[in-house]
Amino acid sequence: MVELLAFAISAVVVLAVLASVFGMVLWLVFLPFRIFGWLLRGFALLVAIPFVAVFGVVAVAVLGIGALMFMLPFLPLALLALGAVWLVRRNRRSVASATS
Repeated sequence: MVELLAFAISAVVVLAVLASVFGMVLWLVFLPFRIFGWLLRGFALLVAIPFVAVFGVVAVAVLGIGALMFMLPFLPLALLALGAVWLVRRNRRSVASATS
């Protein structure tokens, strides 16, 4: 009975080694095709970069105008905030010069 168990374990080990060797051989066989696929993807990326740049500029132009129109109601609040910052900075200098 022990011999049968030892034979079964050794058979599983042999089959596992054969499966790993088979996987390695298939990986080596298909490696050139994978590399060729990577090269094609890289070439496609190089071809697509100018189109992405053009669409990006068009999108910034179209969406930038829309963003400016959307931000137009924010302009008075921004001007008030800038005026407050200007007053605080102006006040700080006058206080510093008054104490010296």
